[in-house]
Amino acid sequence: MEARVSDLGLATLMEPNKTHVSTLVAGTSGYLAPEFFETGKATMKVDVYSFGVVLLKLLTGMKPTDEEFFEEGTKLVTWVKAIVEDKREEYVLDSSLKCSPTEEINKVFRIAFMCLEPEPSKRPTMDEIVKMLERAKSERVV
Repeated sequence: MEARVSDLGLATLMEPNKTHVSTLVAGTSGYLAPEFFETGKATMKVDVYSFGVVLLKLLTGMKPTDEEFFEEGTKLVTWVKAIVEDKREEYVLDSSLKCSPTEEINKVFRIAFMCLEPEPSKRPTMDEIVKMLERAKSERVV
């Protein structure tokens, strides 16, 4: 349960009117926001989307580039959203989290989905996400 995050936070390292020069995305396509493929620009909202994928990865224990998704013609984000919308979160939850408080897990799912909002302007900022996660942790019933 140790997250290893890379290629996130790129937008904060860039000047406002510049982006990275790479035209090839290698190994991280499952983490990238849809608008990145259209614009090729790393923005803070692309980073927020990527963080949402990391949250889903932690919740499900699955990789966004898992072969199962390619076989089904989908991806982790759309697969999880469909199952959670049907109120069947227990089917996607990593077995190691099943003993965790349900309400806390549901809050993290909601935060992840806010990060994965298709419209970038509707995604929260990372500061807002940190506050929501801290609130979810502090509201935990002990």
